[in-house]
Amino acid sequence: MRTRHLLTAVALTGALTMSACAGANGTPEGGDAAEGGSSGEDQLRVAVILPGETSDQGFNTTGEQTVELLQKDFGADATLTESVNPAQQLDVYRQYAQQGYDLVVGWGGQFSDGAVAAAEEFPDTKFLVVSSGVENGSNLASYDTALEDWHFIAGYLMGRISKTGVVGQVSGQCFASTASGQNGTRDGAKYADPDITWLATYTGDFEDPTKAQQAAQAMIDQGADVLATNLNQGVFGVVQAGEANDDVKVVTEWLDNSATAPGVIVSSVNKSYARFVGVQVQKIIDGTWKGEHERFTIPADWGPAVFQTDTLPDDIYQDALDVQAKVASGEIDVVRDETCPG
Repeated sequence: MRTRHLLTAVALTGALTMSACAGANGTPEGGDAAEGGSSGEDQLRVAVILPGETSDQGFNTTGEQTVELLQKDFGADATLTESVNPAQQLDVYRQYAQQGYDLVVGWGGQFSDGAVAAAEEFPDTKFLVVSSGVENGSNLASYDTALEDWHFIAGYLMGRISKTGVVGQVSGQCFASTASGQNGTRDGAKYADPDITWLATYTGDFEDPTKAQQAAQAMIDQGADVLATNLNQGVFGVVQAGEANDDVKVVTEWLDNSATAPGVIVSSVNKSYARFVGVQVQKIIDGTWKGEHERFTIPADWGPAVFQTDTLPDDIYQDALDVQAKVASGEIDVVRDETCPG
C-alpha cells in the first residue's frame, strides 16, 4: 500500500478535460470552483483510496487523474493511496479522517462497507464511494453511472467486429454496478447481431492477470474472437491471451490504452469518473451536499464513448457513434440489469 501526495496539477486530456463551470448532465455549474478550494485553512482536502496501482492504464489511472483534476479545477489539496486491500479499508478511511481531510473517496464499490462504518465514526468528515449505492443522508454519499449505456456501445462494436459470432467479457467482482456494465455489453452485442453467442465470467479479482488470462483463454477455446474487460491490473492477462491467439481482439475500458498492445486492443470504453467526482466536490463547495446516492446517464456532450484505433474499421466506428447518439437521446432504451451470474 503506497500513499502519494500529488502536488502538481497536470492538464488532462480527452473526456477528462472539463470546466468547473460547465453545464448539466453531470458537470459542475455555477460559481468559481477554485474559490472554494483556496489556499490556507479553507483549502479543500481530499483523499482517494485506490484498489490497485495507477500504472494499470485503466480504473486506477483515472483515480490519479481525478486527483489531478481536483487540484486543477478546484484548487484542492489532494492525496491518493494505491493498492488498498478492501480488508484494510476501514483503517485507511480512519487515518484520513483523523488527519482532518474534508472528503475521503473510496474508488470502487468494494470500499462501501468501510465508508459506512467510517461515516458513523467521523460525522464531521464526508465520505464518497464510486460505483456504489450507499448513503446516509448526512456525510456519506455515493454515485454510479449508467454503465450499461457506455458498455452497450462497446458491445455493439464487438458484435459488429466478431467473425466467429462468439464474444465475451472477463470481469473481476460482481456487484450491482459491474453487473450492469457487463449485461449492457451483452445487450449491445445482441443489438448488433441477435444471433451472437455471449460468454461472461467473473474471476473474483480485479488485479490478478493470471486468473484473467486463464478465463480469457477458456472463452477463446469456446470460439470467442472479441473479448471485453472489467478489470484493473487483470486486464493485462486478457491482453496476453489475445496476443497469444491470432485474430482475437480485446475491448478495454476507462482510457485509450491501445498503444500498450497495438493490433489486439481494438477499442476502449471512454468512461472516466473524474467528471462526476467534480460534481460531488462542487456540492461541498456550494453547501448543497446531502449525503445521497446519484446515478449519471451518459451525457449528450460526453464525446465518443469508445475510442477509435487503426484496427477498428471506420464505418463500424461511425455506426457505433450513431448508436451512442440514440442511447443518449433515449431513442435506444438500454435496460439496466444488475443480475450477477448464478
